[in-house]
Amino acid sequence: MLVLGITNNDLAGACLVQDGTVVAAVSEERFTRIKDHKTWPQQSIDYVLKEAGVTLSEVDRVAYGWQAGFSAEKHLLLYVDRISEEARLRPEALPHLRKRISDEIVNDREKRGEFDAFIEENGLRGKVVHVDHHESHGLGAFLCSPFDQALVVTCDGRGDFQSLTVTHYFPGGEEVLQRETSIDSLGYFYGRITKLLGFRPNRHEGKITGLAANGDPEKLLPLMRRMIDVEENGAIRARCGDWYQPSYEGYSEELLREIATHDPADVAAAAQRHVENLLTAVVARHIGKVPGGNVCLSGGVFANVKLNQRIFDTEGVRNVYVLPPMGDGGLPLQAAVIVAHRETGERPRVPSMALGPDAAISEGRLEEILHDYPGLRYRRIGEGMQETLLAALGADQVIGTYRGRMEFGPRALGRRSVIYGTADVTMNDWLNKRLNRTEFMPFAPITAEDLAADCYVGWEPDQPSALFMTITYDCHETFAKACPAVVHVDNTARPQIVRAQDDPFLHGLLMAWYDRSGQAALVNTSFNKHEEPIVGSHRDALDPLMDEVVDLLLVDDVYLVWKESANAFMAGQVA
Repeated sequence: MLVLGITNNDLAGACLVQDGTVVAAVSEERFTRIKDHKTWPQQSIDYVLKEAGVTLSEVDRVAYGWQAGFSAEKHLLLYVDRISEEARLRPEALPHLRKRISDEIVNDREKRGEFDAFIEENGLRGKVVHVDHHESHGLGAFLCSPFDQALVVTCDGRGDFQSLTVTHYFPGGEEVLQRETSIDSLGYFYGRITKLLGFRPNRHEGKITGLAANGDPEKLLPLMRRMIDVEENGAIRARCGDWYQPSYEGYSEELLREIATHDPADVAAAAQRHVENLLTAVVARHIGKVPGGNVCLSGGVFANVKLNQRIFDTEGVRNVYVLPPMGDGGLPLQAAVIVAHRETGERPRVPSMALGPDAAISEGRLEEILHDYPGLRYRRIGEGMQETLLAALGADQVIGTYRGRMEFGPRALGRRSVIYGTADVTMNDWLNKRLNRTEFMPFAPITAEDLAADCYVGWEPDQPSALFMTITYDCHETFAKACPAVVHVDNTARPQIVRAQDDPFLHGLLMAWYDRSGQAALVNTSFNKHEEPIVGSHRDALDPLMDEVVDLLLVDDVYLVWKESANAFMAGQVA
């Protein structure tokens, strides 16, 4: 059974599931070099098929995580009740509701047409399976999780006329506990705050999360509640009008004036606290119905790592799994595993998120590529690679890693990362300048599993989110003192925990670095400049080396590449 998952809405990409195993998945931006590229993912489709050694005609099902239609069963009564409520309580808001529904129909039409044209051109009509957008997020996350049953919460800006669902998935069945319309959207709420503070909505929300730790959330919580809030019955309800619209556009003069009178950190802090309060209330309302207390989170709102920590800390929650490609970029994987599961009855095998193109390269091919990069030198290193990297880190070398298969999702997990020591707190300024980034959060730590319990308060080996940098933890005092560059002002960090069985090379390097430096982590930030996708090809990785963004490039744990005129350390190594 071959299932091809495709998305062309927001971050385009493709995934292939073969006989229940996720074989390959990649986002189109890694090929086109346009961040969050909303396009037809032809290169992604070609890659995943090639990785499995099959052709498009051999595919049994094509999974699409946007129905791009209105379901009577899921949506009709939901919207009838919502519009009736608004007509009774806030009739002045009805034009905003109508516009939201109209916009959603129009916005999806073009992308659905693009998908349909591909299906027709390739004779695949009888193989298409449309999966509801929020079901893609929710059931997809549950199937990829380690849990036998869970409370699954999805939350984003909008998708197939919904912005939030809560479902109890259990062996052999499911129960939908809550749905919210795309009018009552926490994704739009947070995105609007992002734009009000001068950033790009649906892209820079992480900057708001980082900025929030520097502000006072209490000052502006009343304003946030005027925009959107939770009712006594647990429903999320927007207050459409001058203070809120379910869109990234449309800001009243009154709202703009009000926001302008406050410190941006206080605005961010209030928005962050408010979304935490609302979603923890949703989880708390339903978690008692789920034996075991496990929670799965999916949808773009759960890229918010501080929110995920608050949910984990909610009474009754025992464990949390955040699908690593949690946003719409993960739809090809999410829809494909659902269709494969429905066809076979089996849960998919997701060996890791290392599902993209491989960094492996022959020495001859590397030499050929380097002909186009005058000034770069390389060295093939055997058993001494770990020792050389330790010496480089000790000499304050900024190392780019281009190793193994590329990760799928928004997080670099050591394969397409920039790594560095964690003792220099000033690094958050100078390294961000090198990367051309403007960030409020510190860099994230990458830590060997053996050391994690002494670094992160409450961490346990069975917590899957920490493997993928999708949750924050409070930090132990000794860790915060030894590794200040990766600890935020609120004493939290967003770690990636590395197990020996998952990445023996990186695990060994982390353990050896701890023995040498006393630092139980290295910096791990994605290998890309600001507003660029994570590096895709070998050339993408070499370009930052030429620009002196990194000092040293590790290629597939075999080669080191450096710029001869700018690297005294490597000059000493080869002398």
